Amino acid sequence: MQSGISASSELHDAFNNFASDSSIFCLPVNITAESLTPLSPIRFSSPGAFYPSLSQLSSVLQPKTPIYLLLRRPESGSSSLIALTYIPSNAPVRAKTLFASTRATLVRELGSEKFASTVFATEEDEIVSESAWKERDAEKNGSSKSRSEREELMGEKERELEAVRRAEDEARSGTPGRDIGIGGSFPRRNGGIGAPSSMQYKMPVDDEAKNALASLQPGHLVQLAIDIKQETFVLAGVENATVPNSVQSHISSSSPRYTFYHYPDTDVVIFVYTCPSGSSIKERMLYASSRMYALQLAEDQGLKISKKIEASSPDEVTGDRLQEEVSPPQNDGLNRGFARPRRPGR
Repeated sequence: MQSGISASSELHDAFNNFASDSSIFCLPVNITAESLTPLSPIRFSSPGAFYPSLSQLSSVLQPKTPIYLLLRRPESGSSSLIALTYIPSNAPVRAKTLFASTRATLVRELGSEKFASTVFATEEDEIVSESAWKERDAEKNGSSKSRSEREELMGEKERELEAVRRAEDEARSGTPGRDIGIGGSFPRRNGGIGAPSSMQYKMPVDDEAKNALASLQPGHLVQLAIDIKQETFVLAGVENATVPNSVQSHISSSSPRYTFYHYPDTDVVIFVYTCPSGSSIKERMLYASSRMYALQLAEDQGLKISKKIEASSPDEVTGDRLQEEVSPPQNDGLNRGFARPRRPGR
């Protein structure tokens, strides 16, 4: 998915200066008024000192605000520039979508041949930690022993983040699709919603869940869960006569869920995938790898999924958010959620 956002002339000028001035360590880039714009450059703490300069990046990193960082890493070879996309896991969903769908544009418009690599990060430590960069180098060089040794030293939370990060990286690189920021893509195929079998995790489905999906009516809500022990799709709940403002109250705030909501008085069925940050590693991995199958399951029961929302908390699934999916604002592309922003000239 492309966002329709392009690089500003100010960014092109700033990037040309960055590329030619070896004393500049980082050029931060933001999205402002539907354009990619530069922020103030950050210079090396001492000439060519990549690792000692990393701590300076904390000054432009915020826990809920995505940003692009164009970095110079002198020891990385003849092409020393790196394009890093930072999308915090608890950033607003719309911001995640916008930055995720624009990162390819950033690299392409500045010249993909000028970058040695691209990096995707969701935590500040993945950017400012020297060990994180050395781990990337080890993985790039195919050091499986290095990876296993690291995991032995990791705590449970670190292992979870590492496993989820690897799964997300594999999902992003596995097949072209619609990038939605958290946990990979909604891949496309001709003829409907779906994904190559290698990108899906199929499991048995309870008949109750199938019947509930098949009978979904306007104003009704069907919620599916995964029985982790049995690895089976089950019906988590059915709610009738549900107004948009009350949808979030029916979604679990502690475990992932697939929610199908038929918006009242319309033919729009909205798929909501929620994955709270406190979910266990097995939950996160199972739900992330099975969501395409959940969509296919709904399609097999006769549902046409018109809109998709992904959130880390039910609180993000507000009545206004649902209304925007059904009737997007006409004037501001930045406030249209997952709807494709207008391209320039249209």
